[in-house]
Amino acid sequence: MIRIIAVDDELPALRGIGKVLEQFEQVHVAGLFDKPVACLEYVLTVQEPIDLVLLDMDMPTMHGLELARRLRECRPEIHIAFLTAYEEFAKDAFEVEALDYLLKPIMKEDMARAIGRFLKRSGRDAEPVPQPDTGIAVHSLGPFTVLAHSGNPIRFRNSKAKELLAYLHHHQGKPVNKVQIMEDIWYGRDTQRTQVNLHTTIYQLRKDLEPCGLSDPIIQSKLAGGSYSLHWSVSFDDVVAYEEEVRRFKRTSSLTHALKALQLYGGGYLSGSGYVWAAPRQAELELGYAELLEAVVNIYVRQQRYDIALNPMRKWAELLPLSVRLHAKMIALLILMNRESDARSYYNVVRELLDQSEDASEIEYDSITAHPSRYFSDETIDKLLSQ
Repeated sequence: MIRIIAVDDELPALRGIGKVLEQFEQVHVAGLFDKPVACLEYVLTVQEPIDLVLLDMDMPTMHGLELARRLRECRPEIHIAFLTAYEEFAKDAFEVEALDYLLKPIMKEDMARAIGRFLKRSGRDAEPVPQPDTGIAVHSLGPFTVLAHSGNPIRFRNSKAKELLAYLHHHQGKPVNKVQIMEDIWYGRDTQRTQVNLHTTIYQLRKDLEPCGLSDPIIQSKLAGGSYSLHWSVSFDDVVAYEEEVRRFKRTSSLTHALKALQLYGGGYLSGSGYVWAAPRQAELELGYAELLEAVVNIYVRQQRYDIALNPMRKWAELLPLSVRLHAKMIALLILMNRESDARSYYNVVRELLDQSEDASEIEYDSITAHPSRYFSDETIDKLLSQ
């Protein structure tokens, strides 16, 4: 399936593009946007892949070429095809390595040509030779999900079997003493009953994994009171991928790696699970995520790309609602965006929120508005890169 989004400030033209795309069985229309900024925010936050973006060249708020450059910075793997009513724009389109340009009104034949070029350039024009899958995909950033060799999620008989697998994977193949497992997963329960629960859950979990071709990855040891460990071939682990992108960002200072890390983070480590034993790791990853968000905001502001900085700024604010420094930066960003009315309203809400806090006096509206840029120094970026 080819995931495509389209951007055109003229709604009738945008709807027409959507209707043309619906005629292709192999195409999934992931989004239709009449505002470039809305498209950027979507691309920054969506975790699913985006294969092809159809961009109108001539939009009043942001030219298609500029939008293409920004999209490529966020997601270098994206392919771009331009939509234009003027043939002379074609040369400019190819300066940003555009896949194609389509003259309006867009016809099915034109779209078929663009899709064909995408398939050829991306290497998907021929059916790939099936390769045996030697591993599985584990997603822990967000709800815990395991995809089997077939690509289908593993179904668990009960919530404890799922939690036990998440717990053993959390320990990365290290043996965990049975007593520790019982305390972490069945805290406060009767010891004798908990032992029965553990053995039953191990049995159920093994049964859950059998249909997926996993030949008993749970290893039991009887040494030192007994322990369990998990040994399986994982082809993708989103936590590992996230931390690798963070390391690459620290090593190269490339915004591309920072944005990939933000996309991978999703809702956070085992979010919504309620697993108490996961709390320390959740806090560790969340702290790094907050630092990464601030670094990205600072980079965008330094580049005077204030509209794009707003989205990671909001995410950061959701993480730290009582951070005085964060709220000061949000007000400063709104000032830089020439949204003084919004900045004043935000300031009033924050003052009321922090009214009982001794730190509330640190937010002075006039001081922020006098020098808003100083709130976005390179200090956070330097600190993160030096770790």
